[in-house]
Amino acid sequence: MSATLASKEFGRFIDAAQREPVLLTKKDRPVAVTVSVADWEELTALRIEHGVAAGLADVAEGRVTEMTDVSLEQRLARFRTRLPEA
Repeated sequence: MSATLASKEFGRFIDAAQREPVLLTKKDRPVAVTVSVADWEELTALRIEHGVAAGLADVAEGRVTEMTDVSLEQRLARFRTRLPEA
């Protein structure tokens, strides 16, 4: 559905997104996908489950680093160097 059509027929756009994902286009290029809240919650839960499974696999394979005060300070220092100046 084009962004122009979605804005003109917003009610129809929302109804369509309740049934299936709606691909929005602008100037014939895909720019967004709109999904129902139920689909979003399911996708989020699957993403979390995948992340937990990957973390557990890392632990099982020994791909972990112990968090010590020193390593925490090193990570914080690297993070601080990435922050923009205020």
